[in-house]
Order: sequence, then C-alpha cells, then structure tokens
Amino acid sequence: MNDMEFPEDWQGNILNCVQDKKMSPNKCQLLCLPIELFGQICSFLPAASLCQLEETSRAVQESLEEARAWRGKAMQSNYNFVRAMLEHVRVNGFNDASVFKVIVGTKMIIKELASLVQQDFSHWNFSSEKSLKRNGLFYKICQVMFENFEDYAEKMKIYQKLRLAQVEAWSVESWKKKLDHELLMMWVFQGGLVDVNMAVTILRDEAKARLFTSDSPVGMGAYIGLFLKDNDCLKFSNMPWVGEDNDEEEIFNHGDSDSDHTDIDTDDDFFDF
Repeated sequence: MNDMEFPEDWQGNILNCVQDKKMSPNKCQLLCLPIELFGQICSFLPAASLCQLEETSRAVQESLEEARAWRGKAMQSNYNFVRAMLEHVRVNGFNDASVFKVIVGTKMIIKELASLVQQDFSHWNFSSEKSLKRNGLFYKICQVMFENFEDYAEKMKIYQKLRLAQVEAWSVESWKKKLDHELLMMWVFQGGLVDVNMAVTILRDEAKARLFTSDSPVGMGAYIGLFLKDNDCLKFSNMPWVGEDNDEEEIFNHGDSDSDHTDIDTDDDFFDF
C-alpha cells in the first residue's frame, strides 16, 4: 500500500467520527493523515458509513472530496449499468462528487434488485418434483413448459441468470442486445452537477419497472416462459410431462414448499450487453 501504514485504532476513530456528527476537526484524527491514506481507509467503508462520515464536518467533507472517496467507491462495481455510467462520466469529463454519489446510489439500488430476484427465484424454485407438485397450479404450468422435472430445474437456473443479468444491465427491453442508455445518462448527469437526492429517488422509482414478479402462479409462469423464450431457451415438447409417480392427486398449498435457496453466481460474460 505504497509503504503507508494504517494508524492504530483507525476503525475506532472512524466510528467516533460517524457517531458524533458535531465532532470538531481537531478530534477527528483521520484528518491528520496523508490524503492518500485517508482515501484508502475510506475505500473500506460501506456507502452508508461514508455518508455519515461526510456529515460530521465541513473539513471532513472537503477531505473526502480531495481524496476522491466517492469516485473510488463508485469504481467498486462490476454491474453493467454502473460501468456504463462510469464510462459516460469519463467521456464527458465529469469530476464533481455528486456525480459519483449518484453512481454509488445506483449501485445500491441494483444490489437491492438483485436481492429481490434471488428471493423471487427461491420462492418459485423447488428441490424436488414432490415439493413442486404441492404448488398445484404452478406445477400444471410447468408441465406445459418443460419436458420433465430435470428440464424444469435446469431451465430455472438459466432463468435466474437471465433475470440477474437483466437487472444488472438496467433493462426493461430485450436483454440479448447491447443497450443504449445515453439519453438516460444525459438526463441523470445533466452538465456534471447533480441533485443527488432527486436523482437517486427517481432512479429508485424507475427500478420498479425492472422487476418482473407476481404472487400469482399464472403470472409468474408467464414471466418465466417469456424470459426463456426470448432467449431461445424454451422449446415446447410434444411429449407430455408425466409425474414421477403418475399420481393425479394435487395439493394446492402455495407457499408450503421445500424451496431451493442455493445462490448462483452471475457471470459477467454470460451476456454481452
């Protein structure tokens, strides 16, 4: 780390600064550090703590800007849409901290979307045909779309990757083509000075359009089918899906299921947006 050493109890000093919003600059020992080291320490803080630290004093805010702490935090992302934002900022030469705060806020929104996708997937993904069958109507829909339970399990994993790739690309359109967010970027970043709260609030509202979910088995089945079909991952078979025990008894007990909560890491190269 360029032969720089962290001061003793730097975590405790940050905690004191964050908790005491009226702390004088003299009491915040972090301000006595070289700006490069101050920036390195701030890079380990979550965005919420960075916001709290910035509110402690004008001196701390100026040090954060000098250390380019928000720029560094914005760079810590592999989301496709965030990378597109960073490229737009670079091309236009924007350097104001407000721009990077919006990017950090967008990164947090996408992270929330990805978490909702995971929850949604866990709710509709079942580890056995028996547990899927308990869902009654959703089981019947899956019998129409998939050849057998093994086909259902494989396609659901593909569906999860498609959904994660879609929200990470900030897409409401086809997620197979390269997306053009230029107009959105121009609107969000204006001339390089941004009202952070307003921009993040609007982006959070816009994010709701990126969620395709339903509590209804019919609605959810339609979303799954559309995502798979649009990506050439769904082929309807002429052979009917016969249950594992060929038992016609169905238990309509939605929600009482043995869901598979296994997370699947997304691959940035899975799609080229």
